[in-house]
Amino acid sequence: MSEGARQQQKKQTRERILDAAGRLMADGRGLDSLGLREVAREAGLAATSLYNHFPDMEALGLALIDRACFHLRSSMAEGRRSMIEVGAARAVRELVARFVRFQQDYENEFRLLVQQRLGRRSSYRRRIHGELQLMVNELAEDVREAVAAQDRPPVPAQREAEAAIAVMFGLGIAMLDVSPARRRELAENAGDQVEIIALGGRCWAAGDRL
Repeated sequence: MSEGARQQQKKQTRERILDAAGRLMADGRGLDSLGLREVAREAGLAATSLYNHFPDMEALGLALIDRACFHLRSSMAEGRRSMIEVGAARAVRELVARFVRFQQDYENEFRLLVQQRLGRRSSYRRRIHGELQLMVNELAEDVREAVAAQDRPPVPAQREAEAAIAVMFGLGIAMLDVSPARRRELAENAGDQVEIIALGGRCWAAGDRL
């Protein structure tokens, strides 16, 4: 077997293990309730084979978190240039819509992020915090570029981005286990909130303070 084929097989086995762990947590179980041998059985592998990829549950947990964060950041990065191209009002709605699609497409991964963001393992918390901070930084840069393209005065982009990501993460939590109609209502409310944040940033930048 060539080196390329071995690497591809290794990648496929790794994904098989992550998928198996995800299935075991689909009914609401947390990472702390899983064991490597149980995950190996679910994946149809010998425990020794799984250990070649993940030496302990913490390593497996971090890999699951990394995959969830990758899907989240990839979803939010889709169409990032739209903030400049379609105008602020529509860009805000598209931003919220991208997050809603992630939450719907990867609901179990989002539940994992919610659970472990406040979980007892500091390594999980730090990894999630770091990924969310990258999202904030990327959104802040988009805001700066959009404001510059519109030839407007600078706004507090970093603070706006922090507030917007906080609103959307809260939206994702609120959308769990509710009806489709309620999900649409919550998404509309979140869009209003992010728009209010953007308008508030403009006023703040212009010197309007409470």
